[in-house]
Amino acid sequence: MQIRKLLFLTVIAWLLPAALSAQALSVQFKVRETRLFGLSGERFAKLELSNQNRITPLTSENVNGGQFYYFVFRPAGDWNVDADFVKEEIPRLVLRQNEETYSIASAGEIMSDSTSTLVCLGFPKELKLHLPFSALFRLPDSTIEAGFVIPQEYWPGYSLLTEALKSTERAIEEKRYPDAIGGCEQALRTEAFLIFPQVTQFRGRRTQTFESFHNQGISTLVEVISSDKKPLKERIGQLDEVKKTFQFVLDSLPNPQLDITAADSAVKRLLDYATTATNRIRTVRDSLQLTLDDQNVRWIIEGSATGKNGSQYQYMVETLAYAFSSMDFSDTTVNPQKLVLPPEIQARLTKENLDESYATFVRQCSARVQRRLPMFPPEFLTNLRKDTASFFLPYCSMLQAVNDYYAGTIDSGKTEITNIFRSCYVPELTARFDQMRILLDTRRVGGKFEALKVLAQAATEESAGNNDAASEHYREAMRIAPDFAYATYRWGLFFARTGDPIRAQTFFERAYQSDTMYISAYRQAYILYRKSGNYKAMIDVLTRALERGNDFWEINFNLGLAYFGDGDLARAIRQFDRALELSPNNYETDVQLGLAHQTAKNYQKAREYFHRAILIDPYRTDAVELLNKLNELQKNAR
Repeated sequence: MQIRKLLFLTVIAWLLPAALSAQALSVQFKVRETRLFGLSGERFAKLELSNQNRITPLTSENVNGGQFYYFVFRPAGDWNVDADFVKEEIPRLVLRQNEETYSIASAGEIMSDSTSTLVCLGFPKELKLHLPFSALFRLPDSTIEAGFVIPQEYWPGYSLLTEALKSTERAIEEKRYPDAIGGCEQALRTEAFLIFPQVTQFRGRRTQTFESFHNQGISTLVEVISSDKKPLKERIGQLDEVKKTFQFVLDSLPNPQLDITAADSAVKRLLDYATTATNRIRTVRDSLQLTLDDQNVRWIIEGSATGKNGSQYQYMVETLAYAFSSMDFSDTTVNPQKLVLPPEIQARLTKENLDESYATFVRQCSARVQRRLPMFPPEFLTNLRKDTASFFLPYCSMLQAVNDYYAGTIDSGKTEITNIFRSCYVPELTARFDQMRILLDTRRVGGKFEALKVLAQAATEESAGNNDAASEHYREAMRIAPDFAYATYRWGLFFARTGDPIRAQTFFERAYQSDTMYISAYRQAYILYRKSGNYKAMIDVLTRALERGNDFWEINFNLGLAYFGDGDLARAIRQFDRALELSPNNYETDVQLGLAHQTAKNYQKAREYFHRAILIDPYRTDAVELLNKLNELQKNAR
């Protein structure tokens, strides 16, 4: 109730400056002069503001609600209106405003009330109630004039204005400052309100409300800065939230559409204050963010030497290896948005609540590259190298290779890539670093950048389904750089995708002949021969790869599969053993060794390798099922 009373008084205070002392709802004027020889004397009449149905009390709604503006004409004194008077005399009545004259547009029936007889007259709405006007009555020898100044509470739009005022003040009282500002701006834009003198007060009220909103933000800012016991993340979130207050002031306080500019002294002062607050927020937030970032990534950089975050550290390193190897190495920038994680790794990251640490580390690495620093903090790679033995895959070499690639240290990068090939058993990852190796060689040799551009055009055409255009681009790349193994390999992939294995195989062979370390070319040649069941050819390709120094897990493992398929169990076991030496914790290698020994009827060895596979990954079913079958086989053989 108290708030309502305050609102009402505030609205009344807003309205009072527009009050006029000469306001009138009715006027009285003479309608007949004194006659001579003792005949009837003067007569007077009243003209009163009304509405179509003579509803009381009068309001802006019922006064302005009908087709016309309505006035009641009634006698003033002891006489009555009759039909003759309505027909002959009342038409002499007109209203005049700004040199315009408005005649009666509608005359009702003669009525009577407790005071007198009366007639309800309607005048056109071209008349403006908010401007002074006069009632003129033409007598035979003169014209009688009486002035009207209608109080603004009956002007059109007054009730809407009043509600706008109440709504604005209510919002201010409840500290809903943006709503109050919006109410002021809506009032300033509402054409119907422009007739009211006090509408200009909305302009000043708007600025005052902006200041209240700004001051509220300052109070919140002081509280956040002083609350050093709250978690950093919570304080940063609060700073981001309160910054919106000052940004709203900076963005919205000047409004050219309302003719409110930054040159206004009150506006400029408040803008300066908001700018200072925004700068303060930026400084404090940056400081807090640096501290939070350090908390988020310090454990990653320090590694597992302290014995903390063991499994989480392993998860994070694996995640980083997959993420940073997913980049387009032909792009010299580092865009965190383009890093791609396999769904299962992303899901594990979220499950372990590591998303924030991962995002922070990636963001910092991107910032380091932009500042022309090595991508990873040096201590991160140093500590990671100490933990190499705890990972199944050569993640340290992968991340070191990425670091070397962007630092331009070609020889170191190629050495790390060789280490990756030696023990990595994930073709997706080896393919990525094979691509990096090609680009490193391109940097060293030079002269092949034009061919790379043409190959990019070929890829674009192929993805659009324009195979003829793509083929022409591949041909052009080969013409530009005939000895460029990458161009040959890419054309081979094109033939493989378009169902031409003979041409594809020819180009893959040429690729690994030109580049003897081209593991991806060996892989694709092997895959094509495997599809046709040509084990001898598979053996030839992979044996050639070994002879050229590619003593890698993938080459030995696939050669073991080829020997196995060709029925040469001894050589198959030998290659699988070598693959296991290179990557001791590979599930598939143990499974294949178990199968090979089982086929050779060495059941004890087979059982040993199936058990090893189960220990590596207890949740995979392949080795368990094979061990069950082996048990059944031995049981039935008794």
